Amino acid sequence: MSLFRVLYEILKQNGWEFDFDNKNEIIKLEVRGVNTNFRSFLLVDEEQESLLCNTHINQKIPHSKRLEVCDFMSRVNYELANGNFEMDMDNGEIRYRTFLDLADAEPSKDQVLNIVWNGVLGFDTYYPGLMRLVYGNCSAEEAAAFCSEENQ
Repeated sequence: MSLFRVLYEILKQNGWEFDFDNKNEIIKLEVRGVNTNFRSFLLVDEEQESLLCNTHINQKIPHSKRLEVCDFMSRVNYELANGNFEMDMDNGEIRYRTFLDLADAEPSKDQVLNIVWNGVLGFDTYYPGLMRLVYGNCSAEEAAAFCSEENQ
């Protein structure tokens, strides 16, 4: 069975609602977090035997704040054990990326659910600080520190 089909079946069996693009092997999930809603895209690479999960928010980062957000992401990424933040500097799209290497293995239900939830929970943890930085009056350092304080 293909990796995409395995992923599809695991999500279906666990009651997840999702859209899928069979041709491009992408599954799209809408997930409600504590602080905002997320869109997660699961991308299967059969050739590389890997699964990538990109978790997005609906907001785009305003051009005037993108360098500050890069500073924030760098501070946060340095502390992360699983996943990382990325931003498209041209359009301000920001995402949290998680990855699963499946060389010669079929993913378990727990691995599939973890890759999604790690992305959502990772993004949700830092979302309040990101919004303080973008729409409030605090620095990248203060925004990152705020997130660390909130989670202690």
